[in-house]
Amino acid sequence: MMCIKKLIFGFIFIFATIMSSQENDGWLVNYEEVYKASIEQDKPIMANFTGSDWCGWCKKLKKAVFDTETFKKWAAKNVILFELDYPRRTPQDPSIKEQNRQLQQTFRSVVRGYPTVLIFDIERDYDEGQKKADGIKIHGKMGYMGDPNSFINTAKNHISNRKK
Repeated sequence: MMCIKKLIFGFIFIFATIMSSQENDGWLVNYEEVYKASIEQDKPIMANFTGSDWCGWCKKLKKAVFDTETFKKWAAKNVILFELDYPRRTPQDPSIKEQNRQLQQTFRSVVRGYPTVLIFDIERDYDEGQKKADGIKIHGKMGYMGDPNSFINTAKNHISNRKK
């Protein structure tokens, strides 16, 4: 009986891990990880402000664009994906919830509804090893577009402004 319980627990753990990794699908949720990846890979950040469990347009954007192989291949080469989720029913890690609340305040003049997708860079200013300020340079803002090619073309246009 104990062996069966261990087997069931192991199966549930593996299934939950697989499902969790599929849900993220390359999207990071931690600001520090996103910043580090952006610097190391010299790529802009594509932040998706979403209400994954209640926003109808967010769900459509995910299905029509983010879940497609076309978008996934393009994104892997060109941007660091950052999901800022504001769910109403789905439990969320308290530290991520607080981080997202703070970032919502940071971007309040730009993000006025969901979904909002921003492409930006973070520039940090250091003084003797101490962080002085974060500078955010926004390259573009997008929302729902019906297909991955339109979305990618708009994103490419925004990214082309990156180093000008």
